[in-house]
Amino acid sequence: MKIPAREIRFRAEVEHRHDGDPLLREPGDAVLVHRGRPRSLLIACPDGCGGSLSINLDPRAGKAWRLYRKGNAISLSPSVWREGGCESHFIVWQSRIIWCHRFEMGNQEPAYDATLEAEVLAALDAVRFRSTLEIAEELNEIPWDVARAARKLVDRGLAEYPADAQRDRLRKTPMEESKPEKPRKGGFLAWVRRLLLGETK
Repeated sequence: MKIPAREIRFRAEVEHRHDGDPLLREPGDAVLVHRGRPRSLLIACPDGCGGSLSINLDPRAGKAWRLYRKGNAISLSPSVWREGGCESHFIVWQSRIIWCHRFEMGNQEPAYDATLEAEVLAALDAVRFRSTLEIAEELNEIPWDVARAARKLVDRGLAEYPADAQRDRLRKTPMEESKPEKPRKGGFLAWVRRLLLGETK
């Protein structure tokens, strides 16, 4: 098995899958199939197993991922989990591959833009819990960026998660009850892993 890829390398945009498959030469290579609208993202499986993934981007064709493009970087939401074969599970975040369950030691998250915290805080309600995905759509931001900013706000005591411990929803913390939360061991990537696994502790 080859060394797992740590980044997505965007190779080309094509109209049909059969034109894109030959371009997937190394783990992490990616090709966008686009005919009038994004149809799918082809990825040479980043774990080096030799397989490839076709990630649907068209809601009309069934379960679909959302593709985000910022400059030359691409992101996908939600995470990608290959149910068969090598069972790779990873996040594509600003062209970084953030591994879940395996190869986690080498994970490196994208640079953090702290200015996003103010925008996320302004979008929060003082009563209703809002999902990070909902906020990301409203702000036209990448959900993973919003989730990280939200986590920072919770750590600073400016926002809170619901009592049921769901980490994908939050609201503003009432000022009189604002108490900074001690950051969890492992930082943001450990929190993402707990969220994906449905862990509450």
